[in-house]
Amino acid sequence: MRVGIYLVPLLDHVTGRERGMQGLLDALARLDTVNDYYLFVRPGNRRLFQRSEPNFHTVVVRLPSLPSRRLWQLGHLYLARWAHRLDVIDLPESPMPGFLSKRAVAMVHDITPVLFPSFLLAKGRLFYQRALAFGARHLGRITVPSQCTKDDLVRHLSADPERVTVVSRGVDPRFQPAQHFEPMAAVKRRHHLPDRFILYVGTLEPRKNLTRLIGAYRRLREEGVRHGLVIAGARGWLCDDVFEAAGRDGLGEHVVFTGHVNEDDLLALYQSADVFAYPSLYEGFGLPVLEAMACGVPVVCSDRGSLPEVAGDAALLVDPTDEPALAAALVRALHDEDLRREMVARGLRRAGEFTWDRVARSFLSVYREVAAGE
Repeated sequence: MRVGIYLVPLLDHVTGRERGMQGLLDALARLDTVNDYYLFVRPGNRRLFQRSEPNFHTVVVRLPSLPSRRLWQLGHLYLARWAHRLDVIDLPESPMPGFLSKRAVAMVHDITPVLFPSFLLAKGRLFYQRALAFGARHLGRITVPSQCTKDDLVRHLSADPERVTVVSRGVDPRFQPAQHFEPMAAVKRRHHLPDRFILYVGTLEPRKNLTRLIGAYRRLREEGVRHGLVIAGARGWLCDDVFEAAGRDGLGEHVVFTGHVNEDDLLALYQSADVFAYPSLYEGFGLPVLEAMACGVPVVCSDRGSLPEVAGDAALLVDPTDEPALAAALVRALHDEDLRREMVARGLRRAGEFTWDRVARSFLSVYREVAAGE
């Protein structure tokens, strides 16, 4: 079987989706030495997905300048399948409108453009709405990371539930409680972090609900909590209000924006945090929740979207629109020592259930079914 994986739309630096694809590719390489994999990459993100295994082949795609890039990708996808005699082509960054091959598998991470169109810029909103609508009806198979996302696809886009397969995500085994404290101290110095802090990890964008997190943190400061708040992640779109919220009422010196951090620093950030906060309004999965749990950090997260499904009974779930409730949950997670010990134990067990080898076996099963025309 010849499988193409179209990594061209992914970023040049690691966010949750890039890290997820790295985990999947690592597991496929461990489990499968028989089938051939063709990894379509750009020069910019090639280093993230380069592999040395003999059955993994790198195909570098050089994109033209905008505005023809989207159309060019569609044409290239059509040609790539025939040029490399692919039995299956996997689209990790959701469907491409117009690419309707029954041999295509698309990963739909969530349907934010449909449920929350105001959270995206107009150009991206239009593209992804069309892509999701086309893919839901015409692609051979869609994989989603949670039952929540499958239900959303069926309910809002009339997807055939028989063609939507739930395949969760895995946690990289590097994410574990700290064994050595020197890297943590070095990362704190490098990013000018407070000794004790609440941590958020993810791109800065509207659905992450960071203005309310900052509002809840302001309440904590007023109640005498002296932990800092560390917000780690690259700037996304429509995020100026986050910085404005942090700058009000003299709060700015207690809120640290690290920007994008490398993988080693990210691990140390998780391990150094006293609580991990993830108040997102909507997630198709929410991998940072499991990464924090794997590092032995108590988690407070939203009760919306897939997050209750992912966190199970290992996190404090809270209405993300209720700042007082969010603040109260953070206080409990910070100061109730019995609760903290219980949350850490439950979190480690929960994160241990999500392995990339199990994910890779599920994807292999999907690839075989699509290649066979089932």
